[in-house]
Formats: sequence, structure tokens, C-alpha cells
Amino acid sequence: MNSIRQIERLRKIHELIKMGKTGCPSQFARKLGVSESQLYNILERLKTFGFPIGYSRKLQSYFYEDDCDLEVHFSVKLLTSGENIKILGGQKKYFTPMQLECRHLI
Repeated sequence: MNSIRQIERLRKIHELIKMGKTGCPSQFARKLGVSESQLYNILERLKTFGFPIGYSRKLQSYFYEDDCDLEVHFSVKLLTSGENIKILGGQKKYFTPMQLECRHLI
């Protein structure tokens, strides 16, 4: 369940930034279990989605430039093969629409 792991990572990123406890980029990357370059890519992608993320050299932590919160909705539904084909436009694929959306986020 890679999508669930990505959602949990997003929640962890949000909480650490909200509390101002990310540390410097290398520390933040370690806390998330990713490389620094992956961290930069994740943060850049989040910024393009409108997350107001800044970095304070004085505090050595990432922060939100505007007050914001994160709301994640997640649901699991079993689809019959007919429903799945209808959703995916008649094609048999092995990914649900939710999995395809999450891949673009993180």
C-alpha cells in the first residue's frame, strides 16, 4: 500500500513543519527516511500545490509562511471488475484512480 505510506509521509511533513521541528534539510530528510534531494523534490512539489513553505536559517527549520492546515480524505472501496473497467474508460489496468492521483503528489 504505497499510497497509504505517501499519505502518512505527507501528514508527518505537515506536523513537523507546523511544530517548527524539521531541523535543517539533512535532519528533516532523515526524519522522513528520504534523501536530501528527494526532500527538496517533495517540498518543491508541495509548494506548486500551494503549500506556503519557507525555511528559517536562524531557527534551522521549515515553517509555514501563512497559517494553514492539512486535511486528507482517504477511502477504500472494493470495485467489481465491471465498475473498474467503467471508471478507467474500458481499459483493464491494475491501478485505481486514487493510486494514480497520489503518485503525482509525492
